[in-house]
Amino acid sequence: MFAQERQEKLLSILREQRKVTVSRMCEIFNVSGATIRADLRQLEDAGMLTRTHGGAMLRTRASFELASDDREVVNLSAKECLGQRAARLVEDGDIIVLDTGTTTLHIARHIRDRKNVTVVTNDYQIARELESCPSIQTILLGGIVKKGYHCVVAINGRSILDTLNVDKAFMGVNALSPKQGACVADIMLAETKRGMVEHASQLIVVCDHSKLNNTSLAQFASAERIGTLVIDRLPENAQEYRDLGIHLISLDDEALD
Repeated sequence: MFAQERQEKLLSILREQRKVTVSRMCEIFNVSGATIRADLRQLEDAGMLTRTHGGAMLRTRASFELASDDREVVNLSAKECLGQRAARLVEDGDIIVLDTGTTTLHIARHIRDRKNVTVVTNDYQIARELESCPSIQTILLGGIVKKGYHCVVAINGRSILDTLNVDKAFMGVNALSPKQGACVADIMLAETKRGMVEHASQLIVVCDHSKLNNTSLAQFASAERIGTLVIDRLPENAQEYRDLGIHLISLDDEALD
């Protein structure tokens, strides 16, 4: 088992039990105490847990993933408004990436009248939403179905992405900070997101304020790579984001810059 896979499983156990011991994890994964302690150090550095004497506790501040059906009801009003606002950045003739997620699904619902737009996505709910739009071509990436999230991740999608030139990538996050950049809690999903970002001229992150100034397991883009952040309200350290060259669009006050 690769270290990253073991760490994901360790986190899954931690979410269920709230705390773990090194000795028990050694039994489960059949590895040494030194290996488990190294895993715990890496996960603590990523903000996912707090190490204790002989084990670790769940760090409630860390950002974890919710399944798609659960995410639908979290900050629903903000997600709808964010999707509508971000959709205004899509112009006729654009080639765009729509990342998987409930907020990007709302973007899709607000671009149905665009002309000559190509949408690349790994989210089959988004593909289904746009299927009936005659002036929108949808490219659905292939890969491994991520159970509970209505999307695919990794391997097959990268070969298609490598042939594309994208104008704008609209990406969701589990966490975003000036230091750690844009992060998610799933390593395979992060790899797919990196491929999407790599081939886009503009990176646009769309999220609610609860995702800011947190960290999660896997980075898919540095903060400096982000061109625009569409957010429901500004954090207290908004200037830190602007200093990195990020254009902020807030639902509370769109006349920021």
